[in-house]
Amino acid sequence: MKRLTGRGLTPLDTSFIIHSKEIDIDGGYTIETDMKILATALTDKSCIVERLQLHYFSLQVTEFLEALKSDKCTLKTLHLYENKLTEEHARELAGVLRENTSIETVILNECEIDCAAAKALAVGLEGNETLKTMNLWDNHIQDEGGRALAEALKKNNALQTLNLWGNQIGDEGAKEFADLLRVNHSLRDLIFVYNKIGDDGGDELVDALELNEGIRNLDLFGNPLDQAIITDVYCMINDPSRSYYEGGLNKGEEGGFSENTTLEAPPTIDKSCFPILGGMHAADTESTASPTGVGELSACCWTEAVAS
Repeated sequence: MKRLTGRGLTPLDTSFIIHSKEIDIDGGYTIETDMKILATALTDKSCIVERLQLHYFSLQVTEFLEALKSDKCTLKTLHLYENKLTEEHARELAGVLRENTSIETVILNECEIDCAAAKALAVGLEGNETLKTMNLWDNHIQDEGGRALAEALKKNNALQTLNLWGNQIGDEGAKEFADLLRVNHSLRDLIFVYNKIGDDGGDELVDALELNEGIRNLDLFGNPLDQAIITDVYCMINDPSRSYYEGGLNKGEEGGFSENTTLEAPPTIDKSCFPILGGMHAADTESTASPTGVGELSACCWTEAVAS
């Protein structure tokens, strides 16, 4: 990955950006001009950028937002880390998600997203047909924000991985996602590591799994749950007789999943969506061991359940 760090952008950087597939820009000295230069590069007909990482950048520059909405946009991964996303910022990003047709992965780790921002962001998920992975780990979404995301995903048939690691989601939020799992069969990986889900929320999720034939990976590690619930989730997901649906549409929709199809291996997960734990990625597909401190059953989706 090519990096531009520790300074603002200049027009001379435009060509460098255009001809790079992966760009990481540290916006320590970012001003509005930088975002306009970036927008110019992203809308150039020769641009080949597929992955863009931005650190400490403003998302409220019109030219940049319009570049992301443009049919010339080639981005597949938009990685924003430690960018404080207010409700207004999230609303702008939701607007991008409603119009962009290339971005498959959005990573918003440690962006201080609260309930209001999560609600605004959820609007962008409704009807989105391109986004496959959304990482929201280590924010402040809580039950109310989780409810908004779950409701939005009832109208989304594309998203396959949702990482809600460390978002203070409790039983009420878990119940909303349980309702989602009863009707959504396109979601594959749902990560609730280090939240506040107790037995009531856990029981609801287990109950929903009985009706869901899409989930391959439901991670509840680090929640105040009875071990029996963790075991139930593990056994249900790893039951060799369990049938799955293939494709990107929900059950019953034209062109959707075929019944009684057992998936040989879950889809590959972008490991950058997961924080580092015990010296490796939580979804490290190259490792056969669970991360440090994670029990065999508690880690039902660390490795085997996400290996490609």
